[in-house]
Amino acid sequence: MRNVYTKVTLLLTIALIALLIANNLIYYFISKEKLERQEVDNLKSQAQAIHNILDHSREGSAYVERLVGEKLRAVALAIRSRLDPDIDNVTNEELDALARELAIDDVTLLTKEGEGFVLARSSKREEIGLSTNKWGLWNKVFLELYEKKNVTAIRWGDALDHYWTGPYSVSDTNAEEFYKYGYYYDGTTNYIINPFVSNASIRQYEQTIGIASIIGSITASDPSILEIAGFNPTALGRERVVAKTSSGQTYTPRYYAPVFFGTNAYAHEELDEKEIRRAIETKASTSYKADVNGRTILKTFIPVFTDKIDELGLVTDNSVRELEQNLDYYVIGIAIDYRSIQNQLNGILLEMGMIILLVTVVCMLLLLLLNRYFSRSKDQTAIEAQATYVEEMNVLFNNIREQRHDFVNHINTIHALAQVGKYGELRAYTQEVVGEIHDINEMLHIGNPPLAALIQSKLVQAQRKDIRFTYAFSNMSGFPQGVRSVDFVRMLGNLIDNAFDEVAKVEPEQRTVELTGAIEAGRLRFIVRNAGSIDEAVMDRIFESGVTTKPGGRNSGLGLPITLAIVRRYKGTIKVENDNGVKFTIEIPVAS
Repeated sequence: MRNVYTKVTLLLTIALIALLIANNLIYYFISKEKLERQEVDNLKSQAQAIHNILDHSREGSAYVERLVGEKLRAVALAIRSRLDPDIDNVTNEELDALARELAIDDVTLLTKEGEGFVLARSSKREEIGLSTNKWGLWNKVFLELYEKKNVTAIRWGDALDHYWTGPYSVSDTNAEEFYKYGYYYDGTTNYIINPFVSNASIRQYEQTIGIASIIGSITASDPSILEIAGFNPTALGRERVVAKTSSGQTYTPRYYAPVFFGTNAYAHEELDEKEIRRAIETKASTSYKADVNGRTILKTFIPVFTDKIDELGLVTDNSVRELEQNLDYYVIGIAIDYRSIQNQLNGILLEMGMIILLVTVVCMLLLLLLNRYFSRSKDQTAIEAQATYVEEMNVLFNNIREQRHDFVNHINTIHALAQVGKYGELRAYTQEVVGEIHDINEMLHIGNPPLAALIQSKLVQAQRKDIRFTYAFSNMSGFPQGVRSVDFVRMLGNLIDNAFDEVAKVEPEQRTVELTGAIEAGRLRFIVRNAGSIDEAVMDRIFESGVTTKPGGRNSGLGLPITLAIVRRYKGTIKVENDNGVKFTIEIPVAS
């Protein structure tokens, strides 16, 4: 039995540890998902902040650019006043001197030729002779200016009286250079005046407080952020767009560049394209985790929808002068080193490991203590049950020995009464002897020695307390093997003792206790009935520990709870009712 209990204890320990490990693994993966979600939420906040700062930055850039555009108009007015209105009377050297004097990079003069214009004079000699016929919308601007109309052909740049300036644009003679061009014509000359300056001022502004500076500050403050980039969705899944300057140089216009700003060194071409498209389609942030360039990265894409793409400086070159579509969104991508999350997860895993180890040790100690406690409790219960069993058997055997010892005295008495002829006294005496022997035979016919011993001991107790204790059993010869004798002795013993205590409260002539037992229809049934009654309020709680009907609450009130526990152990039932006295009924299913 002890080996079985040890195995059960071991299995319970293993099950508890397995449950604990499973619980902590679930917690680990929930924490992993939560950390990733928190990191994505943080990146979304970063992206929104970048977009907001970018908006403000471009507002500042636009303001600086407007100032430059206004300066170029003032320069154009000065040039008009200093030059001959006829292009034939203007030299390139004059333009060189004016550019130096007015602190601009260069100045070019455009003359009308057919449906376009030719760059006729310039301080930048390589521009001389270029035609605007293939400049699309910009050529329309020049035609509107030449007709002294307000510029409406293009939505970019700034239009003033007799003047228009576009955004910073790539140079037609050098694709590496960007300039701010201004165009002035009021009809007093036969040429359009075109002063321009490089984007040095804007570059300086960008380096100080622009997007590059912002990205640098963010990555410096959070080392886990590897890079930030502004992605161009229109460049996804298409070949690289190549444009040519008038001088034949090739380049990719910023409008068609895959990355508007920042860097994309940690690129996964397939996943980047897939997640960017999904971000645009769902209008929600998306993420993926992958190994790129020897690192595990978590890359998040946040779509940004805005009608200020032009103001963000993304349309800045002559190659898109005929662009008709509006781009009103872009995607901010942020790549972080997944080690930052993994380090937190490793910390959680370490903590969980320590917790599992600690709880395992505690559980083992508790189970060891419980094992010792229940072993002792079990041993003590067995000892007490065995003592009860032995006591009841001793009472029975002592009674039999006493009757056997008295048998000679009975014979001598009978013989003496017969000799003196006192037959009436002889008849009464022999009836008493036969009745006592009949009682012993009835007990022996019960068919179960422990039960017979219990009945004998309770008969002795009843005689001492002046209680009429009767019993009747049927079909008990085949007592079920599944029910331990120790258990039913404890059950019946508790019920009979309680019945004796109850009838002790009434007059002797009312002190009756009945016990019946039978095995019928696959059930073992015992009924203990005694005179008196139980209050209904007490009856509802009669099987609770500590509840007792004894005067002053004496004794522990544990007999009935113990009886209930034993009955339930055998999947039986016990009930109490007021039925011609107090009636307790126990029923236990047994194998047929």
